Amino acid sequence: MGVGLRVLKTVISVAISITLARLLRLDPAHFAGIISMLAVQPSVYRSLHHSLSHIASALFAAMLGIAVCLLLGNLSIIIAAVSFIVMAIHIKLKRTASLQLAVIVTINTMGTFSQLSGSAAYNQFMLVLIGMIVGTVVNVIIKPVHREREEVLLAKSESMLRVLLHYVRLDLKTGQMTPYRPYMRSQIEDVRAYIEKGKAVSQLIHEDRWLRRGEEQETASLFDAYESMVERIRDMIKVLQKADLRHPETGRLIQAITLTIQVQERLLAGRKAPVNMLLRSLRPDESRRYDENYGLQQVFVYYQAYEALGEYLSEFAASQERVPSVSLNKLADLRKAAGGRRGSALSARY
Repeated sequence: MGVGLRVLKTVISVAISITLARLLRLDPAHFAGIISMLAVQPSVYRSLHHSLSHIASALFAAMLGIAVCLLLGNLSIIIAAVSFIVMAIHIKLKRTASLQLAVIVTINTMGTFSQLSGSAAYNQFMLVLIGMIVGTVVNVIIKPVHREREEVLLAKSESMLRVLLHYVRLDLKTGQMTPYRPYMRSQIEDVRAYIEKGKAVSQLIHEDRWLRRGEEQETASLFDAYESMVERIRDMIKVLQKADLRHPETGRLIQAITLTIQVQERLLAGRKAPVNMLLRSLRPDESRRYDENYGLQQVFVYYQAYEALGEYLSEFAASQERVPSVSLNKLADLRKAAGGRRGSALSARY
């Protein structure tokens, strides 16, 4: 398993923090290294936000701890009572992100009061200050890299959406349509997992947007579009469960799904595609005459299936218009790499 950039930044910040604490003769010096781990957050914005919050909580906890020690001493029951007060205050103020740190500072300050006397609060606060500043500075200098992860997740999500359409098409051909097959359920769960990861990464990119002036437009909206497209596929599968797949309209729906996949691939590659023409044709063939076994009342299910497929295509086409061509080209390249697994997945099932 590879070591990520955040791990390396954490190691660097821990080493620097402990070194500075030892140079300043602060005790215990390793506490600064522990604090610096909290400062190395997934985004620079979170590092700055957490640092200010943690420093304020540490200052409050240290001052409260030293004040209580001067008045009442540092018996175990007193330390426990002050820790409870610190926790209650943080919960009341909804500052739970800094709660653990504040309790640790309280216990360390009061626990070392006998050895360090009046400098206990100063030591604890300085250790927190050093750890937070070093961790934040390291995170700012070595900025988090999330754009590549986002693009990979986008490519995988899009590729898996097309695999879902392939599965629907193959089920129509075999005359067996159900969303509860293991391969279909697994595929839907996988694409949802990738989408959720992508949305989380996109949020980190958005938080640090102020550090990257002139950077290409955000692609976070694509994950929302893909999430909606998954639901449209589910809608189509549900309505097709009610259909008689021996109906002549089944063959036409299979062709429509094939064309939708081809249009999706063209749009992702940055090429023009007849989206509007295809959308207008996504409806049953009303000119065809059916016998009493395949009456028009049975065609209603296919209307619903075509509607879900049309919404799927419209969502994808609209999402691509919001993304610059530079991003589309990157995603197209990544799609080729991620799509290599699609053939093996299909061959494994059929």
